[in-house]
Amino acid sequence: MEVFDLLERVERRQALIIQQLIARQEQFDLPTLAAQLQLDRSTLRTDLTAIKQVFQQLDDKITLQFDSNQVRLVSTGQISVATIYYQYLQHAVKYQLLLYLLQHSGTSKTHLARHFALSVSTLNRRIHELNDLLTEYDIQIKNGRLVGFESQIRYFYLHLFWFTRPFELNQQEMTGTLIDTVMKKITTQFAQPFTPAGDMCLRIWLYISEKRRHTTELAAVEFFAEPIDFTTTSVKLMKAFSDPYFDQYLFEHNRNERTLLYMFVQGGLVLDTHNHDAQSFISDVAQQNGVRQLNQRFIQITQQYFDFDQLAAPFKRYLIDTLTQIHYNFIHFHGLFHMTQQQPAVTLNSYLAAVYQRLLQPEVGTTAVFTKYLSWRYLPLLYLMMHASQVHLRVGCDFAVETSLASVLINQIRGALPANIKVELRRYHAGSKYDVVLTDMCKGYQEVSTDQIFIFLNLQNEVDLPPLATFLTDHYFNKLFK
Repeated sequence: MEVFDLLERVERRQALIIQQLIARQEQFDLPTLAAQLQLDRSTLRTDLTAIKQVFQQLDDKITLQFDSNQVRLVSTGQISVATIYYQYLQHAVKYQLLLYLLQHSGTSKTHLARHFALSVSTLNRRIHELNDLLTEYDIQIKNGRLVGFESQIRYFYLHLFWFTRPFELNQQEMTGTLIDTVMKKITTQFAQPFTPAGDMCLRIWLYISEKRRHTTELAAVEFFAEPIDFTTTSVKLMKAFSDPYFDQYLFEHNRNERTLLYMFVQGGLVLDTHNHDAQSFISDVAQQNGVRQLNQRFIQITQQYFDFDQLAAPFKRYLIDTLTQIHYNFIHFHGLFHMTQQQPAVTLNSYLAAVYQRLLQPEVGTTAVFTKYLSWRYLPLLYLMMHASQVHLRVGCDFAVETSLASVLINQIRGALPANIKVELRRYHAGSKYDVVLTDMCKGYQEVSTDQIFIFLNLQNEVDLPPLATFLTDHYFNKLFK
């Protein structure tokens, strides 16, 4: 599901225009923009006028400048894209309907239609559209209420609040005596075990849980899709949730409530992996059979490509802890929410693409959900592994110039290197070990083969820099990936 899916047709089109302008970050030719969006210029100009009026409500933190041929978006750097899209979203019928269902118990379609000033047929169409979107979360709207497993309903609303509302709005509203008391008890006992984003996500989860308890007869609903494995439960965390205050006011003596909060803390990606107590929680759940198997699969595949000896011990621990949370989440919660329309996949170098595609090949018996969910989780981890690796490309520089000028040239080359590779540039010394040699002379080097030598056409200009960047990048990745 995407934020734009909740908008009406015209508002969605205008949000797409804003997205294009943000991505371009420079002046846009109106005919080109109209062609990309498949709009006539009259409709585009009407939309741009409407967008400009929306921006005027944001205290001039972002403006739209356009004339007969050009359009440009100018930001002061004091506003987030979430705030911009929320200007549209807060008035969208489908969005308002979802919020209404959280705040109220089941109601008739006639009442809903009257509340939103819609005909019953229009309301039915909006509910049908929402149900198509909610299928991803295994929940549906029926008889004026959300139906499905309680764990999935709350997980969906977490995403709805997190991805559709500005952070500052959540910060203002996700508070209250119960939420603040629970957060204080947990963070005091475990010395701030949550990341800043995780702290806010947990506040949202508690807020949603409180609303659901007030509007739903939870004793009559099913909380989980399948029995929960308690053999690897973190005793320390569950003991903390046995606090009498929690049991009376947060869980209302419902064991399923305590279990669900535990599951969210373990699988909501809210824990700070640098916190000792958080590490303990994660280590306990890492022993769960399904989680352990998925962790082992990731490590076994990546070890075929990465030299794990080049990863520092703290990073390895961080990697396992992060994988554990990702895989626990994958096993127990379903559904993806994206801020905006998905952009085309990033072009990967052949080495990274090979390990990435291997990771996404589902095992026998798994479904396409495996690839859909884990694809956007695994790729950032691979980039982090590349960044954390201690592998460096040892480069010998042998130039037919005096020593001081050679040092200047080495510094200039260093400044032009791609940011995603680690290179050690040194003056060449015969007998030393190098991965590649850079030179302006046609000569052989015993330490390297001919394909490991880059010969400059001319040291005095930049004509060699693009092919040099490609040469060093290829050799770096060849060394990084076994």
